[in-house]
Amino acid sequence: MRIFTGTPCNFDGTEDFFARDSGLTARGFERIGVESASITLGPPKPGDLPMMRRATRAELESPDWWRALGLDGLVFYTWGHAQYRHMVRAAMTAGIPVAQVADQQGFISPLADWPAHVSAEEAHYWHYPRWKRVARTLLKLPYSTTLRIPFRDLPAAKAIAASDLFLTATPSATERYQRFMGRVGMADSARRIHFAPIPVNFHFRHDPSVSKEEEVIAVGRWDSAQKRTPLLTKTIAATLKTRPGIRFRIFGRVTEELEAWHGSLPESHRTNVHLEGLVSNTELVKAYQSARCMLVSSAYEGCHNASAEALCCGTSVVACRSPFLGALEWHTSSASGTLADSPSAEALSRALLDELAQWDSGNRDAAGISREWTAIMHPDRVALRILELFDLPAPSAL
Repeated sequence: MRIFTGTPCNFDGTEDFFARDSGLTARGFERIGVESASITLGPPKPGDLPMMRRATRAELESPDWWRALGLDGLVFYTWGHAQYRHMVRAAMTAGIPVAQVADQQGFISPLADWPAHVSAEEAHYWHYPRWKRVARTLLKLPYSTTLRIPFRDLPAAKAIAASDLFLTATPSATERYQRFMGRVGMADSARRIHFAPIPVNFHFRHDPSVSKEEEVIAVGRWDSAQKRTPLLTKTIAATLKTRPGIRFRIFGRVTEELEAWHGSLPESHRTNVHLEGLVSNTELVKAYQSARCMLVSSAYEGCHNASAEALCCGTSVVACRSPFLGALEWHTSSASGTLADSPSAEALSRALLDELAQWDSGNRDAAGISREWTAIMHPDRVALRILELFDLPAPSAL
């Protein structure tokens, strides 16, 4: 059996590429005994690993080129974008079953989730003055309800419908894509939209030799407004007032904002807050394995790899409840975390304290959390899920 993955972008073909998304999915297929490689756009690059296959745009749009590969399936990371529809059609014309993949949360159109569309500016531009967020919302609505439908939404729907399967990264995203396709009159295509998670690398797993400490970790790009650094710092400060013994470890590039806040903390709190900076994956795995909880302050996320990695290491997740954090809602759904009911430091701190109390009382099991989530998100499990959706048998060696 031969199933390739693909991404119609000019990425480097180094180890980093094969540690996530399309490249990691290909490794998942290899792990279960299915021949695989990953196709990307552009000429060969220094450092390309043997599993990387390069192609020109003309080749990706040629049925003959696809036919020559002799594939039993193609897992194509197109995000459902209309600009890649000709490539999908070429592979389909060559007789290859195609599954397109999207790692977004399904906010493809107001037809997918009207309340979320109306409130999107509140989440994405939380740092703007309120009048500006309201103005942005009012200005976009006339376009959203008229010209957007024929010029943007319908081409997107046709692109999604172009393949045999369309795979989405979370259960809530699946519901939004299905709703969208149903509302544009493509109910048959809606039934071909399925949930299949984005894979998490094999080394993210529980290590029984590593004990859980009184630690909470946070991972992010703290120079991005998306991560809501002020909410993170206020939540940590509020939590330390109630539970001064807990240790916080913050991973990611240390910004001036973080440094200034850290320096302003009372000495008794500052010793329990560690700005770890950028670290290797090996160090990050160890941090996940020893921490009880991951604290997520983000305003919005896609599939949120960091919390998925934490779960696979047996670490529970705390975040805010929001339609724009659907991955976090899923990640906390199985005795594996707690959601705050509002995006305030007080609410998020309460949620974190509640989650720590769950660990104190024995209601959280690191090995169990890891076992459940690696069975869903490790690359070989994702590959098996895709085989099932393609209606192809698993290799007999399994």
